[in-house]
Amino acid sequence: MRPAHPVTRYPALLLATLAVGAFQPARAQNDPGLSSGSGVGTGTGRSSAVENAPLPGQDPAGRGLEGRPPGGPPPDFTGTTAPLGPGVNTHFPNDPSIAPYLMMDAGGPGGPAGSLRITPEMIDRAKAISEPGERGRILLQIARGSILSNQLTVAHRAIEEAATAATEEPNQLIHDQLIISIVTTAGLLSDALLREGKPQVRLFPDEAEDEKLQPRMAADVAIRLARLEWRRSAFMAQQTRNPTYRSEYLDRAVENMAVGSAIIALEYASSTARDEKVSDEQRAAYSGQADDILEEGADTAQRIERPIWRNRAMERLATAAGESGQYERATDLANRIKNAEARARALVLVAEFQARKSRDDDATRSYNLAAEAVASVQQRGLRGVLAGILIDSLISTGRFDDARASLVLYPSDAERFVAMGAIAESFGLRRMPDEARSWIDRDVPTEYRSTLLRRLNNGLLRGISEARSREFQGGRDAAPSRME
Repeated sequence: MRPAHPVTRYPALLLATLAVGAFQPARAQNDPGLSSGSGVGTGTGRSSAVENAPLPGQDPAGRGLEGRPPGGPPPDFTGTTAPLGPGVNTHFPNDPSIAPYLMMDAGGPGGPAGSLRITPEMIDRAKAISEPGERGRILLQIARGSILSNQLTVAHRAIEEAATAATEEPNQLIHDQLIISIVTTAGLLSDALLREGKPQVRLFPDEAEDEKLQPRMAADVAIRLARLEWRRSAFMAQQTRNPTYRSEYLDRAVENMAVGSAIIALEYASSTARDEKVSDEQRAAYSGQADDILEEGADTAQRIERPIWRNRAMERLATAAGESGQYERATDLANRIKNAEARARALVLVAEFQARKSRDDDATRSYNLAAEAVASVQQRGLRGVLAGILIDSLISTGRFDDARASLVLYPSDAERFVAMGAIAESFGLRRMPDEARSWIDRDVPTEYRSTLLRRLNNGLLRGISEARSREFQGGRDAAPSRME
């Protein structure tokens, strides 16, 4: 037998050695005087220059806070095994130039106690910042806070000052970032302005007037300020130095104009949202302003360099005009698009709006222009796709004669045959079998008739099934009321 190892003769020495070795790494991890790169920290390798400082949540003697009185500091979890991540012990400096923007003026004039408000002095302090990029960021934060607190004139002034700061920024990246934020914030402000200035509607004729329901801003003032914000957005977007971002955010500015025009047409000038205080002459003036905004947006869209963004902006203007009932202007805007593919898509969408509102003459004109745009496409595959979109739209609006006439737009017989089957099935779905059979016997080639008759029957059966399903759902919903 070999003799025992010398260390095993002294177990107390072994335990002391292990205790010292286990304690030192733990202290190296928690000692704030060591480099942060030696443990869980930021990895910068810089020393905190504080030796043997107490841990957060402990008093100078190192005691914990388990017995802390109510209202004392929260318990510290630095000693746990879970990593806290970089910057856990980082505190912002008490910089007096930043403090005004981090603290709102609570209970200021014009607001209840405890409300969050932006004061005009914040804009004046922000203007004193010498660096244009930081000045623009602070001003945009003020603008967004003003919009949230419904201080729209303050937000208008803050965006104006931020635009001035952006033009003075020499760094290209920061310059473009500021402009992107300006375009986005100006869009939010214009929406808020139109919301605050729109006429209020009474739900009941004998309803008493409530001051809380009255608009906080005159409608003319709100529209004028909103148009100013759209013009500023378009002007600032043109100052973007990156050409791709310049086209994209010019499109965003045009989109804001399109949405604003639709809001004015639907909520200011529409006769369905009638208010006794708004005369017919004022409604006509609002309609004229909505149309002028569309024209201004179209002029702005023509300054977009990238064709894909220019076509997209014109499509948005046309569809917004169609959604808001400006039907003639919608067709005109869609027909101005130079690209045939984009023009056909926009005209089809506009025609659907017009057909669903029983504007048959306007819908016929738009569908005819869309068919001309599809016929002008030279690529056979693309022309087939656009013809399918057109015929599907005609079928959905019940214009079967126009759908059959548009079959000649397909470049191949196979695509034409598939579309004929869709038309026959839609005839059956709408319970029009006699018209379908007459068309099949008269115009369809003999080899296609059996297939189309089968598609017609499929449509009839589908229509019957859907009708029975609706009856069953209606009967089930009405059953509890009959039992009662």
